[in-house]
Amino acid sequence: MKKVLLTLALVATASLSNAQVLRNNFLNGCKEGEPIEKAAYTAKKAPLNKDVWSAVFSEKEPFIGESPVAGKELSYKGYNEEGLSVTFGGLPEEATFRPSIYGLESGRTYSTGTYYLSFLVNFSKFKAKGYMDFISTSANHATGTSRGFVFASNQGSKLKFGVGIQKQRGSATKTYDLNTTHLIVLKIDFAKNQASLFIDPELKDQEPTPDAVATEEGVLKAGIKGIMLKNRNNYAGNIGNFRFTDSWAGIIGK
Repeated sequence: MKKVLLTLALVATASLSNAQVLRNNFLNGCKEGEPIEKAAYTAKKAPLNKDVWSAVFSEKEPFIGESPVAGKELSYKGYNEEGLSVTFGGLPEEATFRPSIYGLESGRTYSTGTYYLSFLVNFSKFKAKGYMDFISTSANHATGTSRGFVFASNQGSKLKFGVGIQKQRGSATKTYDLNTTHLIVLKIDFAKNQASLFIDPELKDQEPTPDAVATEEGVLKAGIKGIMLKNRNNYAGNIGNFRFTDSWAGIIGK
């Protein structure tokens, strides 16, 4: 019996050690209060700025406002990604939104299989009653073409989160507190053309049932080239502790 238990423990340990964290430490080198963007795209086909935050290129009017800044550290029990966050808010009144994008890889590096983006978010204010997307995986590193995205909406003194893929949306049934740090996991499944959302999941070996799902056939063709944030005036708070992996084990591992 002891041998069986030892074998199971070794298998579990090996599984976690083989889990691949493709990207983390998204704010490497940033100090609190400093702008997170270290570059800016000036053309639709500009080369990818790898492993840094950049200002997104607009083919129409330039986006209004400056780069968001690095903010306080967030934490969530059992989630091992550390570091500073990004501070939402601070845009001029006339700004609708301003996107920033973190460059991953060009081409089709992340275009098959399943990928997970986990992060912590704490909204202190969320005035928008409609669905407002605030983070997404992007098929274009320069202009920010959202594929799978996470949105939220105002529910009085609480929030409702949801997930979208192209034109399809799926909302969680529960509502969540403001001024509370939440762990969010966005799953992108290329084979199913599906985006799934996990909100404050149990960090156990087995992947739980998602809180919301959105599916649209034929939309996941291009690879994931970046992670895009949208800063807006009608919400405030912090988002950070990003981790991009190819498995659930990568989310729960150290």
